[in-house]
Amino acid sequence: MQRSAQFAADAFRRIPPTLLSFSCLTTTGSRPVVNVKLRWYRRHIAPDPAPRYVGESTPMRLSYLFAITSCLAVCTCAARAQTLVYSVSYADTHASFHAHFANVSPFPGGRTHDENLTMMRHTRKTEIYSVSMLDGKRTLVFSDEGPHFDIRPTGDVSSNGKAYVVGFFRDWQTTPIPGVHEDQGYYEIPLDGSNHFRKLADAPQSARNVGLNTQGTKAALVNFANEKYVVSIYSVRDWKLLSTWDFGKVMQTHCPDCTPTSSGWLADGNRLYVSLVVNGEDDDDTAKADHPGTYILSQDGADLGAIPAMTGAFQLAGYFHPNFIERQFIGQLVDGRYLFLDYGVKQGKHPAQTEPFLVMAGTDGKLQKILPLKFPVGGYISPSGKFLAYIELRQTPDYRSELHLWVKNLDTGEDKELISTLPGPTSSPEPNSTISILGWIN
Repeated sequence: MQRSAQFAADAFRRIPPTLLSFSCLTTTGSRPVVNVKLRWYRRHIAPDPAPRYVGESTPMRLSYLFAITSCLAVCTCAARAQTLVYSVSYADTHASFHAHFANVSPFPGGRTHDENLTMMRHTRKTEIYSVSMLDGKRTLVFSDEGPHFDIRPTGDVSSNGKAYVVGFFRDWQTTPIPGVHEDQGYYEIPLDGSNHFRKLADAPQSARNVGLNTQGTKAALVNFANEKYVVSIYSVRDWKLLSTWDFGKVMQTHCPDCTPTSSGWLADGNRLYVSLVVNGEDDDDTAKADHPGTYILSQDGADLGAIPAMTGAFQLAGYFHPNFIERQFIGQLVDGRYLFLDYGVKQGKHPAQTEPFLVMAGTDGKLQKILPLKFPVGGYISPSGKFLAYIELRQTPDYRSELHLWVKNLDTGEDKELISTLPGPTSSPEPNSTISILGWIN
């Protein structure tokens, strides 16, 4: 073993400086985010005054390639899934809308077609940004500013750098009736700064967000229509329908009086979860039939049971768990561990004085770690399992809601704030901004 290690070290020392100056990149679309040079190792750590790489035997040449490949693999693993994608949407206040269109005719017939289209937008604009967890660099990767196309600020992203959102395309048509025509659909957006988009399919008026699995190969669409929760699973590559089923059957079986509060994919990319919470207060008869919790389903809708209720049960010295709050399932790490949002109250304090915590449980159901959180709205786990991105909702003394975007390091427990917004009053001459998380990319 020592001989092999020495051989590898000698081989690394003999690699030419030109070969060791390659860059290891993680990209947002085609834009480099971090550039890691390795020339320093050759010059400072392993100097060799008499390199012998010219005319070496074939085994030695192979050792060069092995060393280079190993370094590339290390860089790639270190950079993988360390880039967060979020959106900032700008919505006009009453005052900012009139200021923005101050020089535009109040009558549709007195405006240009583009002015009429612009005034029909749902927001002033939505911008999508990526931010690297390695160097903190923030990049604008998409903007829908313009008269024809705008998107919902929420959605999902695949690891290869594309966003999947509900969007609205408008144009001016002269027949059969002159006016603005709006088409709502599911769209694919490359996050490379080109501002291109591609329609995948029509979307109903009640369309909810696209939910991708971690691998980015399948999409789940949940729509409520005709008093039914209809789940449709698509192949992302060709947007082919793989299965469709009524989720209501699972609710009727386990919790007839429940409402689904969250859903998504588990880490394997083949199973889904849905969290059910009782809607209103149960009487004794209905309480016996209701079993709220987080249930697991196959992509074909088969009921695979529930995550045991005692998985990761809250236990923290000096705190008790209030019985009027139910924990929330956040998701699953790549190694199978579960993450929950739960609440605790310090001993001696009023039960209403709750504090939020991130609870991590092993595959055996045992509690592994508890980390403090800000008061979060949702949570997005990086595919690497190292980070959790979430938005804190903070109320100001004048009852406005601040939004703060945080990333928590699940290894160290450290929180890092990336951006915050504070909406203004209706009299504000500037539009209000809102933050939404879309997910993580490689």
